[in-house]
Parts: sequence; C-alpha cells; structure tokens
Amino acid sequence: MFRMLKLKPPHGWNAVGWELAIVTLGVLLALAAQQWADNRDRQQQMDISMAALRDELAKHYGYAVEYRVVYPCLQAQLDRLRNRVLASGATNDPAPYYGDYLMHYVIRQPSKVYPTDAWQAAVTDGTTLRLDGSVRRALAGHYGQLQEVWEINKANNASEEGFVALTHKLPLDPTVRYSIIKEIEQMRGRFEYMDFENGQIIDYLQKAHMIPPPEKARADAQRYGTYQFCEAQGFPMRSFEEAMVAVPN
Repeated sequence: MFRMLKLKPPHGWNAVGWELAIVTLGVLLALAAQQWADNRDRQQQMDISMAALRDELAKHYGYAVEYRVVYPCLQAQLDRLRNRVLASGATNDPAPYYGDYLMHYVIRQPSKVYPTDAWQAAVTDGTTLRLDGSVRRALAGHYGQLQEVWEINKANNASEEGFVALTHKLPLDPTVRYSIIKEIEQMRGRFEYMDFENGQIIDYLQKAHMIPPPEKARADAQRYGTYQFCEAQGFPMRSFEEAMVAVPN
C-alpha cells in the first residue's frame, strides 16, 4: 500500500482506496457472519429453553386440572372421616386404610411437586428477558405462587400421615375427638385454598398462552392416582370442562 502511494496521483490514491475498501468490506462481512452465527446460536438456545419451559408448564396445567377435578372427592373423603369420628362412641371406629403399589393412605389426595428447573434455566440463560412483557409477568406470578402451593401440600401430607392413627381402635374422650375434628377441618380449609390456587395457576398459564391441548391435560389427569381412586370409590368429581375454567388473579 505504501508503494502505491508513491505512484503519481490519482493512480496511487485510487489503488489505496480500493485496497482499503476491500479490507473494510472483508471485515464487515466477517462481522456480519459472526453476528449471524451468534444470533442463530441464541435463537437455537431460546428454542430449546422455550420447549423445556412449555413441557414444564404443561405438567403444571395437568396437575392443576387434576386437583380441580378431584376437589369434590377430597371434601367427600373428609366428610366420611369426620362423620366416622363423630359417630364413634368411646372407641374410634377404625377408618379404612387404602393402598396401592406405591403408597398407603387414609385420605387420597394429589401431592405433586411442581417442577421449576426449566424456568430457572430460562432465567439463567436470559430467555425470559426476550419474552413479551405480559407473558413474562404472568409466568413470574405463576412461579412465585408455587412456593405457597408446596407449603400447603407439605402441611396436607403431614395431616394425612397423622390420620393413619384413625385406622386403629383409639379411645375417644371429648378432648381427643375435638383435636381430630379440628385437624380434619383445617385440612378441609387447605383443600379449598389449594383448589383456588390451582384455578389461579390455570389463569396465569392462559395469560401466558402456555395452555397445552385440553385432551392432553384430560388424559394426564385420568392416569393420576387420585383421579383413579376417586373414580373407583364413586366419589363426586368436577367435570373437566368446569375444572379448566380459570380463577382470575
């Protein structure tokens, strides 16, 4: 290039200009190619992250629909247990103790843990920042609610484990009877609140446009243990159509 500058103008300057233009064009093309590759990698990562998030939210929706469907069954189980305790004399009339290949129980209830791995990964890799603002707010509200759902499930599981004592012939004085009925009614209130919260979960997912096909949610709920128990025992249940109606946040 320096040799070209020694040529008589305008030949030297023209040659240098062309050289600079070629080099600049090459650099711009390389940068454009790198930018295209980076954008493609980010889009692929976002597609993977969103697919995992949709799968996770489809599970949440199926869990919520199941809970809403079996809610009348949960209350009916508590009614039967309460009535048994109230009708017992000085000694408790033992409650039935059910079981399957996985567990034994006096009250059959959904106690699923809502996974959050896909959401945490999406936050970490920046996928959530690329979501529409309304979608991001709905999902943030949804995931923020799951800690409370977990805590209520934990309390219900603890109560259900305690109810195993009612499968034995226990002496029932007024204090013991009151304590048992109180625990049953507290569990009833938590069941009611969980039904409400699962209705709100459906609302959040509808706002985020993350609802899976209704037939998939129905098929999933029908294979869960609580649904099958309630159906086998003839307990009342909501229709799937009614269960899928959201509770506004």
